[in-house]
Amino acid sequence: MVTNKSVMELKIEKSNGNGSTNYLTHNFHAYPAKFIPQIPKSTIMKFTKEGEVVLDPFCGCGTTLVEAKLHNRKAIGVDLNPIAVLMSKAKTTPLISSQIGRVLEILPKMQEDISRYYSNKKTLVSYKIPMFNNINHWFQDNVIHELAIIREYISNLDDESLKNYLNMAFSALIVSVSNQESDTRFAAKNKNIEPFKVISELTRRLENMNERMTDFFQKASNASVKVYQSDSQKLTFLKDNSVDHIVTSPPYANTYDYYLYHKFRIQWLGYDVKEVQDNEIGSRDKHSSKREEISTFSESISNCLKEMSRVLKPNKLAVIVIGDSVIRGKLICASKLIKKIAPLNNFEVIREISYNLKQNSRMFNPKFTNGDKLEHVMFLRNVKREKC
Repeated sequence: MVTNKSVMELKIEKSNGNGSTNYLTHNFHAYPAKFIPQIPKSTIMKFTKEGEVVLDPFCGCGTTLVEAKLHNRKAIGVDLNPIAVLMSKAKTTPLISSQIGRVLEILPKMQEDISRYYSNKKTLVSYKIPMFNNINHWFQDNVIHELAIIREYISNLDDESLKNYLNMAFSALIVSVSNQESDTRFAAKNKNIEPFKVISELTRRLENMNERMTDFFQKASNASVKVYQSDSQKLTFLKDNSVDHIVTSPPYANTYDYYLYHKFRIQWLGYDVKEVQDNEIGSRDKHSSKREEISTFSESISNCLKEMSRVLKPNKLAVIVIGDSVIRGKLICASKLIKKIAPLNNFEVIREISYNLKQNSRMFNPKFTNGDKLEHVMFLRNVKREKC
């Protein structure tokens, strides 16, 4: 049972015992504003039992879902961003040895066809170059062809779990072989990517991933994981009172453009960038480019809390990690915002842990981490009445 005392007694370790926050599948893919896995691990272990249901309505790269899977809790993840959904599915789906074996079989075939491309021979697979604006500005010609050949081999797979796994590895390397300066900076830079760099980078990544996935397969439970691509303001696919615990980190207002950091990944994998851009909560696109006020963000988060309360069982806990932000020079205290809208949506704030973002930053762009910003871990009890 969740009590005020149990919440106040909770201690969140900063690592898994050996200083790592990137163990097992947690390091498979870069993602902005990742929270450390010890946060969901600590609350899941403290406030749930094996077999219960854990929800992350902003699941991002799947950190909460991985921890739920490791500790035999059923997991549900929701995210608007298709790259987040892909990562969450791939990171929480254990692959058996025969599937890892297929990875090792397909890589030499990719390598052979890429060699044929450089030798001006007809490739064994017929591949297409994706059509999106400025592709030749952001990608060298040789890189485009290597990526397209790899993508074709992956798309021909009939094993959905294996396809997700390889698409995640594919997605993870796209920025490093593009002309985008880095995962932390959206600016063009001539990197002079050498021939075979793409396939060699993919091979290197998969060697590490295969080892970690084998370890994950041995340690993960059989608990189910479901991941939905959806707006977290509308969890219509989840029933009332169907969730035992929520751990999540909503977007920080005016701090990131998730669609922008993953723009080329979205395009190479055939998803719609505009759909993600237009519906992303709290983006810089909304609050800086379109100059929307904090009220837009507050309303969206309030809608999310309303849905979270509906699906969460009475007296159960929602743990929210959220950071302060600045909109047109004004500091927005995220904890005050949550404290204001929580009671309107059947939540009681019973504990808050705050720390300086400058010292504990997970920011991709350091210019957004000024000394005044705090990050908050908010513990909210669902105080809605039980239905008779």
